[in-house]
Amino acid sequence: MATGWVAATVRARAMARRRVGPVLARRVAHAPSLDAGLALLEGTAFDQLAAPGTALRDAEHQIRAEQLWELRVLAGWLPAAGTPLARALAARFERANIEAHRNRLAGRPAPPPFTLGTLALSWPRLAATSSLDELRRELGASPWGDPGTMAATELHDALLVGWLRMVAAAATGLDKVQRWVAGGAALLVARNIATKGEPERLVRAVRPLIGRRPAGAMSLADLQAALPSTARWTLAGVDQPVQLWRAEAGLRAQIESDGMRMLRTARPGPAPVVGALAVLAVDGWRLRAALACAAAGTGPSEVLDVVA
Repeated sequence: MATGWVAATVRARAMARRRVGPVLARRVAHAPSLDAGLALLEGTAFDQLAAPGTALRDAEHQIRAEQLWELRVLAGWLPAAGTPLARALAARFERANIEAHRNRLAGRPAPPPFTLGTLALSWPRLAATSSLDELRRELGASPWGDPGTMAATELHDALLVGWLRMVAAAATGLDKVQRWVAGGAALLVARNIATKGEPERLVRAVRPLIGRRPAGAMSLADLQAALPSTARWTLAGVDQPVQLWRAEAGLRAQIESDGMRMLRTARPGPAPVVGALAVLAVDGWRLRAALACAAAGTGPSEVLDVVA
């Protein structure tokens, strides 16, 4: 095993120990206000958020920015063989940048872009575009591919599929990651079936992840019957579209559980590194959900209960 994987594994495990965790997240969710919830983060990896007066949208953005920074630091410890994997995992932040840039070009408000550094795929070139048509052309010439449309929802789905395929290609040999990707693709198709009917273009795009059989699915029941076992588990017990939120939360819970097992893998290598990043990703999502609960003054939501 390359020395780089040993160093990266040690670093990844140290990063994972800094996560907020479900216990503190629930305390944050129970806080009577956003300021009170943020104050509970003092002394954690997110203690820069503890200052009163931080807006929820700013706190959410800073949590994601901190996670990207951790990934960029960890990438510096990886051997050269790990760079494609780091770039694929970081592409979710480039995806967010692209969607925000699309909104700015359409005259809508958008958060500031994440700083990707050497983990960027095509962001510097995409960021330089000045119209939606130009952005689409540049996407078509990039690893993201032509999304087919610049409508916000369709672009979101196209970029998500592109990211899932990137992760699947970079994480060969990591069976748990392949199951996460397949599960994510299945949920994306399920949401589209529930809202739009048969999503032909989308099903074609996710075919490398979940196979050909879902192409004819017209309902959630049809989809479950057509999915491979690597993806079918995600929709277990989901009979109605209103239950999809539970499947999405369940996918995150499974990613965290698998990530913890990968993190404890004795042999240094990609598995514990990806496990640490998966655990941190779910931890950040859970913290953002907890802060939203504190801001609303509602206490923990059902979605948060699934993963906390």
